[in-house]
This record gives sequence, structure tokens and C-alpha cells, in this order.
Amino acid sequence: MKKKTITHIQQQLQASYSAFAEEFDGTRQKPWEEFHHFLGYVRHGARVLDLGCGNGRLCSALESKAVDYWGIDHNSDLLDKAKASHPTGRFELADMMNLSFLPSDAFDTVFCIAAFHHIPGRKSRHELLEQVHRLLQPEGIFIMTVWNLFQWKYAGALFKAALSWLLHLGFKYAWNDTWIKWGNYPIKRYYHAFLPSELRRYFVDEQWQIEEFYCTRKGARVAFWRSFNLVMIVRKKP
Repeated sequence: MKKKTITHIQQQLQASYSAFAEEFDGTRQKPWEEFHHFLGYVRHGARVLDLGCGNGRLCSALESKAVDYWGIDHNSDLLDKAKASHPTGRFELADMMNLSFLPSDAFDTVFCIAAFHHIPGRKSRHELLEQVHRLLQPEGIFIMTVWNLFQWKYAGALFKAALSWLLHLGFKYAWNDTWIKWGNYPIKRYYHAFLPSELRRYFVDEQWQIEEFYCTRKGARVAFWRSFNLVMIVRKKP
């Protein structure tokens, strides 16, 4: 994917999240059901990095673990809400694609909840995972979720994505690069629609060990075609 296209996608994401930040915050007050399972991978007092933290609701879910929490997001409107709701957390306005200001081997656990699907292009996604690997301590845990867009309600978006891929001969977008609106807001957000096999390939190397990979629907583990989310939990190899 060309740099110009990536910049356009990033600008659209920032604009869209700013436009509906108030409504988005209202729908993100309670932890997702999956969070309860994640707690088993977080030790008491761990240093935790939350990439794409939004309004910081993960910080609330981790309170019982007394973690040293650091949230990163590129949207100042959502970060303002995070800071107001979670005064014990530390929040930074930054692009998750540029984490060079963070020290290596600094975190026990890194989260990326419903944000990785917003990263445009295979190369950019690999670069982000290289940064996550650098930031984690040996044996550290990376927990990631992405939306499963292979649902009937997204069929139109997937059809348009495939059509765009054909019209551009595959040079601009991938066949599963979609644009989806939030409610009645006109600005669409970029989402990459991952198939399970594609997501797995990002972690099939000597750097990572897959601990768990499963699909969920309202917290319950289900088959891919019935799921709403894909969950990947990996460990950094020593």
C-alpha cells in the first residue's frame, strides 16, 4: 500500500473518531466479556501497554491486578475522556505506528483491542508487531482482538471492497480492505477483514509462540462463521 493511501486512511480514522467520540465513549463503558479471560495472563503489578486505548476502559478491567498501566491513542478527544475516568492510568497521545519513544523490554503485557484491523497494509502491520516484540520483556504476552467482518451485516462492505480491488487491479487496496460507517455518521473508517488463516500467519515465526487463538461471540467461544471477534494471545519467545 502506498504511503499516500496510508496517510489518507489515518486522517480518516482520526476525523471519524473525533466526530463521534461522545457517542463512542458512551458505548464503551463496560469491559467486553473477553476481558475476564485476559486477566489470567496479567500478573499482579505488571507493566501494561494498551495500544489504541480509546477511552481507557481496559484500565478499569485491570484494577484488581494493580498494574502499571500506560494507554496510547492517536485521538485526543478519547484520551481526554480516558484521563478523566481513569486518573491512576498514564495516557499518551501518539500513533501506535511510531513507538520509538518507549524503551525496549519495558512491558510484561501489551494489549491491542479492536485496533489492529485499522492498520493499513501488510507491511505496516508487520512493522507494528516488530515494535510490540521490542517492547515486550522475554516471555511477555501480547493480547490482540480484531473484528470478524465476515458477517451478513458487512456483506455490502465486503462486496465493495472486492470490487474496488478489481477496479484498481489490486494496486491500491487488498480485496478485504473495507470502509464502514459508525451509525449515521458519514465518515467511514478503514477496517481490514481478517480471515483466521491470515491472522495466524503474522505470528508463525521464531519470535512468537501462539498461546491461544479463538473466536468469540459475546464472550463465548464459537466457530468463526458465528463469531464477532477473533482473539490472538501470543508469547514473546526468549
